Amino acid sequence: MLKVQRIDGEPVSVQIGAHEFACEDDTGEVTVPRELATGFRLSDIPEDISIKPVEKIEGHTIHVKNDVAISQFRDGAASTEVEEMFRRKFWDGETGLTPYVLALRQSIEEEGSSLERDFQDDGDYIFLHFDVAITEDLEIREAVELIDTTIERIHERADRLVGRRKDGLLGIFDRGSFDADLKYVLSGTQNVALLMADIDHFKQVNDRFGHQVGDLVLTAVARLIESKCDGKSRVAYRYGGEEMAVVLRGDCVATAAEFAESIRAEVETLRFDSNPRLKVTTSLGVAERMESDNVELIRQADGALYRAKEAGRNRVEFAKE
Repeated sequence: MLKVQRIDGEPVSVQIGAHEFACEDDTGEVTVPRELATGFRLSDIPEDISIKPVEKIEGHTIHVKNDVAISQFRDGAASTEVEEMFRRKFWDGETGLTPYVLALRQSIEEEGSSLERDFQDDGDYIFLHFDVAITEDLEIREAVELIDTTIERIHERADRLVGRRKDGLLGIFDRGSFDADLKYVLSGTQNVALLMADIDHFKQVNDRFGHQVGDLVLTAVARLIESKCDGKSRVAYRYGGEEMAVVLRGDCVATAAEFAESIRAEVETLRFDSNPRLKVTTSLGVAERMESDNVELIRQADGALYRAKEAGRNRVEFAKE
């Protein structure tokens, strides 16, 4: 069991079995080896202290996997603060530290169960603090395992975000980025929708006006679609050829119909100064995920796109459940 030793009402140490650990004066944090963080739940943590689980303590050396502070479970949740610290002079990642930290912050935002609390960058050190939501009164070791899994997922996603590449012609993310991102968002619990867009009669544009003009059309449509995306809850990709895709997640799924229709309507108004006679339209298919299967979601959205073309083009169709 967990017992708190106090002096004048202030916590000075915590006893777990035969082991005693000091409380930090300013923070009330108690550093405890993970192997001893068992036999009590989050609700057993006193209100005025927090537990910092570490790999092990060897004399004056503390081995840390993730810098986490866990506070009492009450009102249906426990506060779990994670600190990430980086120093520019020691950064040896494959990409620059600044883009990596930007990707990490986006990953925290995307995770759903995490929330950024504080960010500081003094030009040398970067400190990033975020919370991981725990809504069950778990044992400490169970909570630590859940936090570790969440942190690992956040870092894996940050690595994918940094590794995303843009199509050299269109400037939107490429097919490899699409495949990785769609698989990731479908692994979570948020609502997800997929929009597939195809430029109508694009071969005729190339045949009549030439491939350079065809490239201008592709680029114009891609820029229009990207301008309507925020890069987080709505992200645009080149799926292949003249076909483009948008992955929508979270609250944006509810407005997928309006979003697709706005793209269709605005593409129809595109004009090209060098070719006044040139007008293009686009057909779109939209599907909302029913399960975590990226292949099936693509099949449904592509099927809806095919029906839009069969029905006369320049229209939006939705996948049937």
